Amino acid sequence: MKTQPKGHFTHSLNQLLKRYTLSEQDLQTLNAMDENKIVSLAYTDYGGFDEKTGNYYAEERAINYKLKVDYLKDEAGGVETLIMLPVTIS
Repeated sequence: MKTQPKGHFTHSLNQLLKRYTLSEQDLQTLNAMDENKIVSLAYTDYGGFDEKTGNYYAEERAINYKLKVDYLKDEAGGVETLIMLPVTIS
């Protein structure tokens, strides 16, 4: 049986939304996004993704985010990155 990416991404996003609270803006962005165009979904409990570059850093930094979504922006195959869930350092 072949796994459909849309189902996997939808399930993963729904699980994350049960665990974490996104900002209203991030929720609106996700709701407007066509889940069929998601090409990559990355989440981390340790470290995070840089908001500007999307690079992963293993160390905790105040400018890191926990969720990174890459999606097709247009029919030409241009990929955009959405970074969400800011790290809260205690």
